[in-house]
Amino acid sequence: QKMAGSAARGEEAIWNFIYGLLLSAFVAAALRALSKFLDPRGAKETYGFFVDCILFDDNEGKVDDTTSKESDSSTFKTSSSSSSSSPQSGDRPLPRATRGGDVQASQPGATSAKLFSWLSDTPSIQRSAHLISCALGLIIAFLIYGVQQEKIMTADYNGEPFREPNFLIFGTRFMASMIAIGVCLCKNQLRTRSALYKFSFCSISNILSSFCQFTSLQFLSFPVLQVAKSCKTLAVLLVSFMVLGKRFPPFEYAVALIVMIGAGAFFYIYAETTKGGEGALNWPVGLTFLVLFILLDGFTNVWQGFLSKKYKTTQWQMMLGVNFWSMTLTLLIQGADNTLGSTTARVLSTPTLLVDCSMLCLSAVTGQLFIFHTIAEFGPLVFTLISIVRVIMSIITSCFLYGHHIVPIGWASIAVVFGAMAWRAHKKNELAKEAKRSAHVVDVEKLREAESTPRRPQSSV
Repeated sequence: QKMAGSAARGEEAIWNFIYGLLLSAFVAAALRALSKFLDPRGAKETYGFFVDCILFDDNEGKVDDTTSKESDSSTFKTSSSSSSSSPQSGDRPLPRATRGGDVQASQPGATSAKLFSWLSDTPSIQRSAHLISCALGLIIAFLIYGVQQEKIMTADYNGEPFREPNFLIFGTRFMASMIAIGVCLCKNQLRTRSALYKFSFCSISNILSSFCQFTSLQFLSFPVLQVAKSCKTLAVLLVSFMVLGKRFPPFEYAVALIVMIGAGAFFYIYAETTKGGEGALNWPVGLTFLVLFILLDGFTNVWQGFLSKKYKTTQWQMMLGVNFWSMTLTLLIQGADNTLGSTTARVLSTPTLLVDCSMLCLSAVTGQLFIFHTIAEFGPLVFTLISIVRVIMSIITSCFLYGHHIVPIGWASIAVVFGAMAWRAHKKNELAKEAKRSAHVVDVEKLREAESTPRRPQSSV
């Protein structure tokens, strides 16, 4: 009976995934075809601001590739889950956009002095207090998110389980979209240089990866999901090569291999310790959704990095574009299968479920804002280290609240996985610093060469 129930839930989840994929892909393909049909670009016709934003690139707003550098794809992860990999932009802060649209980097310590001048006049104390605040904000937000995520997908409300991950995705994306719209309006960044429909491609992978993440919790435990997220490094490497033809330094592949070995060892050990229990029946379906989650999340990061590099998209524009389409597509999916009304009515009529869903959405969006701020002020290396601490604390909290048992060798496998990720972040940070020093040396040599070159006298007319 348990096996039949598990198989039925797995079959239903797979069909919902396929339905969402086909409907979302149809919308994105239709938008792309409409853009090609309406945009000969010979005669610069306009169809109104809103239509132009969705279908066409802002050619007049493009800048040269050398004017600014955005950080790598992981900076702009808008999935409700926090990425444990870090942007590939060294130890410098993220660029920030001014009202005029130009991208400028903030001065290290300026924000700390502004926020914590009441605490001390010493810059080091101000920056330390700022860092501790960011770390606590990140950890607490995603601890709440993890607890609520597992509770909603595994608990019963009025005797019935809640099996509507699309509603949760819609809620988090709606809140994030409203915040992004407000910030972009204040910063005069509402018009992106790329057509908005191009964000729909990574929005599809974003909502489907979130669907797989929520659904996998119906079949696997939270610690397994958290360890599985670390395997996204390999997915990013594979998708980057397959989609963009991009290659990475050898140490990236070595780290991905170590992470895969450590995660695989953890999965095997955890599966052996739960053998014979009810959870053992769910492993095939759960692992299927985990693999889909990792691959789709990897594509999301790669495509966001592509948009950021080609169109110089700011972090708030990325947050707006991805969340706007994620909100729209999940709303369309729920409307098409007639679940939006019944799910909304159930949530509003069940106070406990309403509180849990609200806390989930608030903690997800708050955590995303802390991610942006932490990377902007302290760089990706610090963010990665905080994220590793956060994931480990989330696993410990889940074990304490929900009774998951991890044997000592399982904890050793977790240490191997996150130790390799910490070393990867350190290595990337060192390479970024070396590249920055090399670029500085080259600039100095060019300046000396220019000064030593005799100037030709200008002829008078």
